[in-house]
Amino acid sequence: MKTNKAWDQAHKMPKNATTDQRIAWHLEHKKNCDCRDITDKLKVEIKKRGLI
Repeated sequence: MKTNKAWDQAHKMPKNATTDQRIAWHLEHKKNCDCRDITDKLKVEIKKRGLI
């Protein structure tokens, strides 16, 4: 999947996002756009929670 500029513009990461918000945003982002990877630190937390 390529960059989805329209999705990126319509779905900004909240300012001062909590870990839960960051996880939700990144998981949804990965479904819709492939412009960046999830950070390693966040991947660890997502795996700990059994979300991927």
